[in-house]
Amino acid sequence: MNKILTTIIILSFSQMLYSQYRFTLPLAIDYAVENSNAMRKERLNVLDAEERVKEFKSFGMPQLDAGINYSHYFLRPSQPTEDFLTPAVFGILNQFVFDEPIDPGEPETFNFSFVRKNNLTGFLDFRALLFDGVFFEGLKAAKVSVDLERERSKLTKRDIAIQVTQSYLGVLIAVENQSIIEKNKVTIENLLFETTETYKAGFAESLDVARLKLTLENLRAEEETLSQLIALSKDVLKFQMNYPLEEDIILLDNLDVMLDAIQLSSNLYLTEETLEYDNRPEIQVLEKSIELDGYDIKRLGLRWPVLKGNINLQESLQRDKIFNANEAGFIAGGYVGLSLNYSILDGKERSSMQQRSKIRKEKKFFDLQDFKRAMFLQANNAQNSLISKKKALENRKNILELTEQIYEKTNIKFKEGVGSSVEVSQAESVLYDAQSNYIRAMYDVILAKTDLDIALGNIK
Repeated sequence: MNKILTTIIILSFSQMLYSQYRFTLPLAIDYAVENSNAMRKERLNVLDAEERVKEFKSFGMPQLDAGINYSHYFLRPSQPTEDFLTPAVFGILNQFVFDEPIDPGEPETFNFSFVRKNNLTGFLDFRALLFDGVFFEGLKAAKVSVDLERERSKLTKRDIAIQVTQSYLGVLIAVENQSIIEKNKVTIENLLFETTETYKAGFAESLDVARLKLTLENLRAEEETLSQLIALSKDVLKFQMNYPLEEDIILLDNLDVMLDAIQLSSNLYLTEETLEYDNRPEIQVLEKSIELDGYDIKRLGLRWPVLKGNINLQESLQRDKIFNANEAGFIAGGYVGLSLNYSILDGKERSSMQQRSKIRKEKKFFDLQDFKRAMFLQANNAQNSLISKKKALENRKNILELTEQIYEKTNIKFKEGVGSSVEVSQAESVLYDAQSNYIRAMYDVILAKTDLDIALGNIK
């Protein structure tokens, strides 16, 4: 049982490692989106916007503070006070005791302090926003700002998908070229062997052998160049995916499979009415930004009063000697308060801010209209380009088939001794150009389909 479990674990781990470096184009895009630092920052921006909403909410939530304050007056503040007792006493005596009134003279002035040396106060302070129309509109705007950050993150995600797609295609083109070179190399090697044997038998010239050797060396050099190009293209793809550069990577898609998918897709005949504008993240960003300006305009136009409530409870201890129990103890105090605030004059500050918000909103509305028109133009051009590239691919395919037939017949004539090596070299050159043009046409079709998907917002 332990051996079985160990085997299962090893196989599962091996499969996990196996799948980590094998990617179709969608898997490569998913990997890049998941591991991209740009997307990580976008996710943090969304989290930051969510926290700003919580922070804004806190201004409208009840708040409770508790604290202790202690003060020691080494110099107690005092104020000058007239002697009001002596005139009062003499007034009573002169009225009820003395036969002859006695003048007490001018009252003296002395310094008197109402403050004890030690003051200790503990308090609880409860505050609540009871009504503020501006606050609730601001809260709605804060929630829309979160949606705006989410839509902006889609732009980054789309850009990553485009970059990975282009890099992925770059690798496939190089691999496809290498495959063609390898096929041609095998053909030339076989032809060289046969020609060498024919030369040994005296039925071919040394120049024929030399030409074939030169062709073979050129193919080997081109194969080496393509190997370096594939390695470089893979490094670019790894960089776009944030994949470890030192790790190997295998691409599971190929140009033929991607072309088949394009050929099966039906052609779209776009109109401004049928185009789905909401598929583009730029549209969503502009619309959310316009909605945010709308809330700002409404918030600045509100002239409602702000009502706040407050409850305060405290106990204070005032003594010359803080631990002297013979002095007065803690004295409790508390109050309940309401404050109503209404702005009457603000120098037209809010009015100017509101007008600026209206201007920003109107400018963004024009941007939205222009982008929709540009999107239709981009999609229409991309669709026409794809149709044109498909026709060019079909033409290149027909040319390649013809050149292959010519090359095969030229080889047969050469082997039979009725053709020259010069004709073979010319046929090879035409064939290699046709192969290169066909691969380029394949790439152009896939790239045109990618451009159309970008224009339509299908790459997200």
